[in-house]
Amino acid sequence: MAQITSADERRRSLKPLRRLFPYITHYRTLVVGAIISLVIAAATTLALPLAVRRMIDHGFSSSSTTFIAEYFAALVAMAAVLAAASAGRYYFVITLGERVVADIRRDVFAHVTTLSPAFFDTAQSGEIVSRLAADTTQVKSAVGATASVALRNVILGLGAVG
Repeated sequence: MAQITSADERRRSLKPLRRLFPYITHYRTLVVGAIISLVIAAATTLALPLAVRRMIDHGFSSSSTTFIAEYFAALVAMAAVLAAASAGRYYFVITLGERVVADIRRDVFAHVTTLSPAFFDTAQSGEIVSRLAADTTQVKSAVGATASVALRNVILGLGAVG
């Protein structure tokens, strides 16, 4: 039973992801672009309900239709900013994930080619290929979409509490 617990702890641990930082730091501009896009998208998402509340609270009570028209135009602009920031975040995160995985595959392939022929006599070639394909796909998911969604949810949670 103790082995199951330690295996579960290893699966839940984020420590192995630290090995990805050297690969990620090669693409600082993509990381900065993703973070900026993420913050803009989160801030806009948090600001939309406030703008709608203000329009409902103050817009319908006054007789001026220009107030409502201006707020509606502002809401459309905010939606456009949100769309642009989300598209930027998606571009930066997906590009970063693809480049990190390409670098990892290159390094793993370089390492595999240095192994002795005895290694290939004992190891199954299908397992090696499967590891190269499946494991790097998991890394791409962790670097790309999963990390981005987690960070976005943290920012939205902090912004909602604030």
